[in-house]
Amino acid sequence: MSKNKKRAKVYRYYRRKRKKKVGLRTYLSSKLVEICIVLLVLLLLIFGFSFYRKLSWPEASEFGASGKVQKKLIFARAQILNGCPKSEGSLREDVAQKVAERLKRMKVDNIVYQIVEIGNLKDSSPKESLILDRLGDQKRQTPSEVAFLTAEALGIRPRNVIFKKLKDNYQGISLTIVIGQDWKILLPST
Repeated sequence: MSKNKKRAKVYRYYRRKRKKKVGLRTYLSSKLVEICIVLLVLLLLIFGFSFYRKLSWPEASEFGASGKVQKKLIFARAQILNGCPKSEGSLREDVAQKVAERLKRMKVDNIVYQIVEIGNLKDSSPKESLILDRLGDQKRQTPSEVAFLTAEALGIRPRNVIFKKLKDNYQGISLTIVIGQDWKILLPST
């Protein structure tokens, strides 16, 4: 009899819960959640490994799908200044915008153009359009290859590509394109 009392005390504060019958729908939804979690963990591991590989082996990312070495993209930040006169005292407003749109669409080698500023040239009106290279070879004071490729694509003569460093280049401008009175060569369709 003492055994029965002891058992009664044990179960007095703790009662076993009956197992609920799990329906097929509940069972399938819980399994579906488990499968989704496993797939997400695998996906996360794959992305983590590819990120690690890209950081630790940069030369591996230079190869394309065909196995050939791809050229690295060069980002050229451009400023376009309008200096072509419409008539005495006024400027053609839309020429700089059209040149900017053409430059964005152009594919020159592996150069990607970012237009930083579009404005008007205040002091003078040059006869010929020119490119001022802001980040060229500073030791030899010569323009970069990017400036010459851009000039060739726009139709500007190579002698009109000049190295001129900006004092305070906060915007990181690499090229300044000054549109001159020969603006029609920059816009062949106009």
